[in-house]
Amino acid sequence: MDYTINSTKEYHLNQLNTLGWELTICNALYPEGSSLRKCLKNNDSYGHLLYDYLNRQVPMDDIKRVIEIGGGYGYLMKDFLDRNESLEVSMVDISPFLLQKQKETLVGYNVSYREGDFLDLDPAMLAGFDLAVLNENLGDFPTLTNLSCDIFQSAPETIDSNLKRVQYVFERYSFDRPKEETFNLNIGAIDALEKLCASGIPYIYLGEHSCEAAVPEALRPLVNIESTGDPERISLMGHDEYSIKFSYLQQIAHVFNYASIRGSFADYIPFDVTEELRFIMASQGRYKDEDEVICQFIEDLYKYEYLILMKYEINNHRLLRWIARSSLCRRPGYFLGLHNPAAPHG
Repeated sequence: MDYTINSTKEYHLNQLNTLGWELTICNALYPEGSSLRKCLKNNDSYGHLLYDYLNRQVPMDDIKRVIEIGGGYGYLMKDFLDRNESLEVSMVDISPFLLQKQKETLVGYNVSYREGDFLDLDPAMLAGFDLAVLNENLGDFPTLTNLSCDIFQSAPETIDSNLKRVQYVFERYSFDRPKEETFNLNIGAIDALEKLCASGIPYIYLGEHSCEAAVPEALRPLVNIESTGDPERISLMGHDEYSIKFSYLQQIAHVFNYASIRGSFADYIPFDVTEELRFIMASQGRYKDEDEVICQFIEDLYKYEYLILMKYEINNHRLLRWIARSSLCRRPGYFLGLHNPAAPHG
């Protein structure tokens, strides 16, 4: 069977008119009265929790210009600006509906807006930004599906441009070959990260549903996640998205000389494992609708992964301080990677 290209472009341009049914973690935590907040160690919104976490990992005081690609309703960036009003923010979105929502949410702040596909954006437009944010939207970028492993034995002159691109990225970034006969590839997410890294933006944050997600052993009796390691289809209203293979994105970042911290959303959205929560998770929320939502939320905190990237060349002393101050680089199960041309990486 031939491969296909899953694209959400038409949906975002002409069909999307609400995110009400696609409850992102950011949107779920935004209302102050959200029942999900009662599970958290810190009763706060997603954007505040992420900003505070980033502030422990990177020098947020040094960040002046921020670009967010695919900003949803603008809630995350509103929280960032609530923490630091001096930020100069640019929002880029393919959806005219969402861009209008962002303008309504961020009215009164120092924000510029650009409607368009990030993959078509002139790379020169990325010059001068200190931080790029792509939160819960990498799965919207194009994915090549049902690719055959025979591609790796095919001569370049016998295949089309998409398949040549697949051969190229596997060779350049030394991706592990898929173990199954067919596989999916987040080619749009790869293109987006290459564009960001090539621009030299000092700091990059990526967060999305992962196909490599894992749960700490202590929580496995309560949180059941099965990860195949291959990007999986997520069926949503009017379109399909695909989960992200973060190990590939991490390898790309290292080749571009970015250090990385990788983990699950639970790192910056910590929750209390109370007896009540244990009961809700053990019963899979079957007794109350609210409990079912809580179960899904806790699972999502581990299904979603993030990468924080820092450009190696910008300041070696700062990078060493960053590594030293990073709590995650000393925790088992988490990874801080650094690619240096003079040394192996991994």
